[in-house]
Amino acid sequence: MEPEIKFSDSVDQNDTAYALFHYGSEYILNAEVPQTVTPIVVYSVAAVALMTIWYFLFVRPFDWNRDFSDLGFDDVKAKYPNVRTQKLVIDSLRRRKKVDDMPPVYPNGWFIILETDSLPKNASKEVSVLGLNLLAWRGGSGKSYVTDAYCSDLKADLSLEGQVNGEHIEYYATGRRLSGSDGKLRKISSLSDATELATVKLWDTMEMNGFIYLWYHAEGECPNWHPPIFSQIESGEWKYRGRSEFKVACHIQEIPENGADVAHLNVVHKPAMFTGGKPIDALFKWSFLKHVWSASWAANERLGEEHQAVMKVHHHMSVFDKISLMSMDVEAHQIGPGLVFLEFNGFFGKGILFFMVTPLEPLMQKITHRFYSSSSMLHPFGMLILLGEAIQLERDIAIWNRKTFVNRPLLTKEDKAIKSFRRWFSQFYSENSPKYHSPDRSGGDV
Repeated sequence: MEPEIKFSDSVDQNDTAYALFHYGSEYILNAEVPQTVTPIVVYSVAAVALMTIWYFLFVRPFDWNRDFSDLGFDDVKAKYPNVRTQKLVIDSLRRRKKVDDMPPVYPNGWFIILETDSLPKNASKEVSVLGLNLLAWRGGSGKSYVTDAYCSDLKADLSLEGQVNGEHIEYYATGRRLSGSDGKLRKISSLSDATELATVKLWDTMEMNGFIYLWYHAEGECPNWHPPIFSQIESGEWKYRGRSEFKVACHIQEIPENGADVAHLNVVHKPAMFTGGKPIDALFKWSFLKHVWSASWAANERLGEEHQAVMKVHHHMSVFDKISLMSMDVEAHQIGPGLVFLEFNGFFGKGILFFMVTPLEPLMQKITHRFYSSSSMLHPFGMLILLGEAIQLERDIAIWNRKTFVNRPLLTKEDKAIKSFRRWFSQFYSENSPKYHSPDRSGGDV
């Protein structure tokens, strides 16, 4: 029954407004709702929930980012609750690392400086890697270019106020143009008149497999080897599953050397991935479940392929030391000092995980993961592989962040692969490869 609204002749205008609001609200609240509304709302919410779950499990690429200060400094964070104090203490720990007996900090070779999808057409970006300040841009044709960001002749920062126009960068405020074809910086007086002002270093680059690569050599030598190209990725046959990115405060050689340290696999990487990057702090230990590894490392001795090495890994999960699950074979190919690709072949399908290391500054590295797989692999499996790799890598990073590079360590017979690795890696250093000395000490190249 509808509520009856009655007004007294004596009420004023404000009372009338109140009555309308009060009784009108009561009417709305007491009105009967059609029976079809409730199922529609329920089905709509359920549909949205299912679409969201579907998107995150089967469509959305994996994306994971961690700063070096996130890992290995739990003692600092527990002792100093203030975030600014934590940063100061962590920076102090970095500066106090022993560096006198350390190899050069920038080896010679190809390094990734950007991921392809981070540099759209007609856009530019400043990049700082290998102690260099660089300017990267992508022209209207889709081709990418990389030059020094600073012109010493004109004392000009070319990363400022420039706009990509065709294959060039135009600086309209000063009437200058930086050419992608030859690195010439010209003064544009008119459409037909251009005066050359300076030449900026145009770096050797390649773009493939979802990355922009740059060739670095301390002696200025031209590339004598090139990264491999994967047709399954270039053609779009294999699907992109996601990426992860990590900063690590260590010498670059520490990271690939981990592959030759096969003994650490069944120690650091034995606890189940569900225990996270720091298994000792996990609420549930999953002690009945563990990773089991067997591996070997060897340098490639074939003529023309001496810059390559391979690590062969077999992995399975052990349940109660009786049941084996998720058996998988992986070949990790080290190409030069900073490029690794892992070929997966398991019950879930085939895939390639890129493990790229790029020095940002002397003792700061960036690790980039990027994973592609055959279309037969279900997307959740691809995400699980990336998540597992990220968690396992975090365990290593926590160690590297607090570790000092030892040039002549005490090694056992089981560590003979480390000796072989160091001999192999030394080929990427040359006479003028820059060495690093602590800022607290005099001298040094970097």
